[in-house]
Amino acid sequence: MAIPAPPEPDVPLRAGPPRPVRSGTGRLRTVAAVLARHAARARTGPAVRRNVVRSLLLTLVATVAAAPFAVAWGVGHASVDDYLGPHQVRFASTYTSEVRVDLGPIGNAYLPSPVAPIGLDVTVGGVGAASQGVGSLFSPQTLAVYSALYHDPVEAVRGIVERLAQDAVVRSAEAEGALLLVFALWRLRRQLLAPWVARNVGRRRTAGVYLAVVAVTVGSILVPPTPTGTRIPVTVAGAQLNGLTVDSVLLADLLDRGVRGITLLTAREQAAVDGYIADATLSLSRQLGRLPEAAAGETMLLGFSDLHCNQAMTQLITRLARVTHPRLVLSSGDDTVQGLAVERGCIRREAEIPDGVPFVVATGNHDSDITETQMRTDRMVVLDGGVVREAGLDLLGDDDPERQIPFTVNRTRDRAETEEQMAERLVGVARLRRVDVMMVHQPAAATVVLAQPDPPLRLLTWGHFHAQDGPRIIPHADGSWTVGMQQGTAGGVKQPTITSFSTPFSPPLISADVYFYFRDDATGLITGVQPVHFLPDARVVVEDRIVTGDPTQLPASTRARLVATPSPSPTGG
Repeated sequence: MAIPAPPEPDVPLRAGPPRPVRSGTGRLRTVAAVLARHAARARTGPAVRRNVVRSLLLTLVATVAAAPFAVAWGVGHASVDDYLGPHQVRFASTYTSEVRVDLGPIGNAYLPSPVAPIGLDVTVGGVGAASQGVGSLFSPQTLAVYSALYHDPVEAVRGIVERLAQDAVVRSAEAEGALLLVFALWRLRRQLLAPWVARNVGRRRTAGVYLAVVAVTVGSILVPPTPTGTRIPVTVAGAQLNGLTVDSVLLADLLDRGVRGITLLTAREQAAVDGYIADATLSLSRQLGRLPEAAAGETMLLGFSDLHCNQAMTQLITRLARVTHPRLVLSSGDDTVQGLAVERGCIRREAEIPDGVPFVVATGNHDSDITETQMRTDRMVVLDGGVVREAGLDLLGDDDPERQIPFTVNRTRDRAETEEQMAERLVGVARLRRVDVMMVHQPAAATVVLAQPDPPLRLLTWGHFHAQDGPRIIPHADGSWTVGMQQGTAGGVKQPTITSFSTPFSPPLISADVYFYFRDDATGLITGVQPVHFLPDARVVVEDRIVTGDPTQLPASTRARLVATPSPSPTGG
């Protein structure tokens, strides 16, 4: 009987033909073959379950092992582009334990990082738009932003840090994915590599290399390089600038004089704001009996537009909301000046206006995607073209299609849509589901909405022109109506001139206007509007309620239909 030949070993020990992994094409075929072999071994149910559990555990271990490197990479390589004053600026995180501001030929400024060992490189580029030239360095908007940076540095930095954190998360996820791929290839090393290579990348050696790399990475982060070169201490007012150094005598002189000027300016502005708030509060307190109040069977809404980060009016509107208790707060946009991350503080303050009630916003051309993200973070409801339901009312609106380019008078389109096209789109949505309130920013959109036959909404609010116009009453064929209101500027912001301009830290320079809207709960119709004006001399004018319609005068059939199928009403007024 013939003796069978012994089986051929799977892996040759010394000699044999070259493996296909030595060429790119061969390597791909080998990976496919390995995967096919593993799939063939796992055809039975129990085998599948065992392999799935084992794979999940290995993936979990690999994820945890890769996490320190991924996070270190993400945090150390996060970067965002924004503006400081009229200048385009790149913010990039580092592990230098300091904040470095690169001002080009003028020099560099350095501050100890408050979150060491993480640092920040701030590279200041050219002026925001070439067409503006050097003149933009002296614009009212520039003054407003630099003043805000000194006046409220913590909130300005928070806005940048939030964006850096978002970028760091994305970069960390990308690094984690790359490292998991490396781990997967390491697991298949015996099938993909030549035997002598696979034997030299075993578990023990890999673990040793891993621990060594972890130690080097952590050490390099915790012990940053020692600063070199010229460092000139600069003494300026304000604890937030303690430890400031520069590497240029010219920059030291400029900072000393510039910060002194900004310090004097912010002190004067804050004194003026405090005085205005005190005087306006006193004027308001003398008219408590005239303040808007919902009657039985009514819901009262508070609306405004074009606040433009005004600090004094944000505080006063907050106080007004606390004593009037509206069911809903509405903003028709332009809540910021430039829509920048450094305006984080004004969004946080504005979000505190409602006293536990929803705050709904349709952002304007001075706002941005950054603004909307900050608003959502602070639990404001940002309209995006769909119907939302808040406090028992259906609301519809969208952000403005136009976007103001920071520190210029120029605009660009945020999307391929005009004001008029947006208005037509929103009316189409409302035809399918009648809404209580529609909000847009610009009059061009509002005009299209109100020109529709029997507009499918009860109230339309907008702003943009910084001047009140209305209320306009649009009658319907069935005897009901729609109310439209162009709201003035809640921030009291006037068009700048050489000698006079508004900043977020100045009192209102023109009438600052807010509006109360009264809704009949039975029919859903808007029955009145009551404006409140804060004048530049700190007098507050509470107007009489403007009647926009009387539900008792509706035709019987219309009233019966509206009462039978109204929008669900919130409880209370």
